[in-house]
Amino acid sequence: MEQFNFDLGGMSPTEARPGRETPSRQSPAGNHVHVPAAELVVGTEVRDIYLVSTKEVRTTKAGKPYLKLRMSDRSGAVDCMVWENAERVGARFQAGDLVVVCARVSEYEGRPQLEASVIEPAASGAADPRDYLPCTYRDIEELKGFLRFHVDSVYDRDYSTLLHSFFSDQAFMDSFATAPAAKHFHHAYLGGLLEHTVSVASLCESSSQQYSRVNRDLLVTSALLHDIGKVEELTYEKAIDYSDAGRFLGHVLLGVSMVRDHIRQSPGFPEEKEQLLLHAIASHHGELEWGSPKRPKTIEALILHHVDNLDAKAKGFLEIVEGSRNAQWTDLRNLFRRPLHIPRASHQEEGFLPPSEDDSLNGPM
Repeated sequence: MEQFNFDLGGMSPTEARPGRETPSRQSPAGNHVHVPAAELVVGTEVRDIYLVSTKEVRTTKAGKPYLKLRMSDRSGAVDCMVWENAERVGARFQAGDLVVVCARVSEYEGRPQLEASVIEPAASGAADPRDYLPCTYRDIEELKGFLRFHVDSVYDRDYSTLLHSFFSDQAFMDSFATAPAAKHFHHAYLGGLLEHTVSVASLCESSSQQYSRVNRDLLVTSALLHDIGKVEELTYEKAIDYSDAGRFLGHVLLGVSMVRDHIRQSPGFPEEKEQLLLHAIASHHGELEWGSPKRPKTIEALILHHVDNLDAKAKGFLEIVEGSRNAQWTDLRNLFRRPLHIPRASHQEEGFLPPSEDDSLNGPM
């Protein structure tokens, strides 16, 4: 097997059998050729560094323990199974650790899956864990541009001043643009909060044009600030997880507190505007059983709740079916708890060329 130029934690090259090579590229750490999790090829064998996102000890029907792991890097994540000596192997590392994996790439329910023969802690300094966290495929600077567009589109002086107090702060903006939007389910990757916020703001902007008596500036401001508390709720030093404040309070209460503190620094901010905005943020989860302190009582809060839920569910759906192109349906073990139909590739992905401007004038496509 090809020798990578990094410490394998004392493992012998003979501990993993050679196989066909999987496509690889220079790792973020820059000291070995890395095989991205999203590019693993079924039938190959891999020996590489990944981040342990989750770790569970389970038991087979026969009562034998095994390890189910989730290995990740910036390209995505892949399940990893350890069928033999699970307790001994699992004692050597924890979730959030970088490990060296020797594994065969198999297929389970239409997705690649690692079946590991050896897992060892990576040598100290072999790589930065943050380089192995999944991140948005969208261009961050482009997303920042979309965010600035929505911020600048708010003409109400009070709401505009409030928005700029957050998003014109470079240190805050750096954190906001890096933070994930969740630990699981949707936008659970670096840059996810920025991506989700831009999407919700865009959908709210469109919704404000469809319904009468909607305060457009209030709705867009609410959209831009609704998940602001996630900057303090989530950490991502080694793995995406909850901070102490996130576990004690959650992003809804944290967000309300952050916005209220900024309003206090703006003398003369109208009380009614403050209450309407804080209500929209506090109620954006919609129902009490979904973690919402209040249910929506204004048209802006109602729209925000449903748009937020729409973007989370639609993105969650696409993340579930991503990488399952060889199948027509997913299994039922997912966020929706039911089999999901996997959409065909878009016209662009299939090499479809859209008609020219002249062609589009000749009749319906």
